[in-house]
Amino acid sequence: MLIDWNDTLVLGDARIDEEHRELVMVINRLFRALEQGADRDEVCDVAFTLGEQVTQHFNSEIELMEASGYPGAAAHQREHKRLMEELGAALHRIGREADGELLKVASFIEGWFVIHVTTADAQFVRFLNDTALQEEPLPASW
Repeated sequence: MLIDWNDTLVLGDARIDEEHRELVMVINRLFRALEQGADRDEVCDVAFTLGEQVTQHFNSEIELMEASGYPGAAAHQREHKRLMEELGAALHRIGREADGELLKVASFIEGWFVIHVTTADAQFVRFLNDTALQEEPLPASW
């Protein structure tokens, strides 16, 4: 159930890709803690770290969207809000669910991360790359 950092998750923006890679590392730490039967305090600590990092990442993306004039920013921010609500509920379950249910929570986290990165974030990075290409000056020979 670990997430492999691979080309599917690399979007082509160094800052966003690095933040996503760091999120994958924390998600994988959570998976390992759950699979290895780590004590509940350790699992909750990793879950808390994941929640903090997702919040920071979403805020970073919002800043970049506003700075770039991304036309899909409002919809993307609504998706972030929905995902944070779902993630918050999932992480809250980690603190109170029976151990057997925790891997279901981890599977949910994996799913929302991969889907969000490969759809909404990929669309945003395409916009950033297209905008950057349009703003590059034409060569003198034009």
